[in-house]
Amino acid sequence: MRPPQLHDDAAAASPAAPSSNALQGVITSPQRKLAIIDGAVVQDGDPVRGARLGGITDSSAVLRKNGSQDVMLMHPGIEKKRRQ
Repeated sequence: MRPPQLHDDAAAASPAAPSSNALQGVITSPQRKLAIIDGAVVQDGDPVRGARLGGITDSSAVLRKNGSQDVMLMHPGIEKKRRQ
């Protein structure tokens, strides 16, 4: 058996599970664009969550299914406002 403090430290050191509803990263180059969604690296046209990845920008990915689209944002809590 491990001492209690070692067990607690090991649990705290384990990596956090990725958010299940977030675009976690985007990798772009002149040759290709990739997105990290649900911990998997996917490219344009790949299946994701029962849809197809239909576009990648520097801060978003678009999932398309049955004529509808879902835009996933890197920073969904940030809203852009027009300067007045």
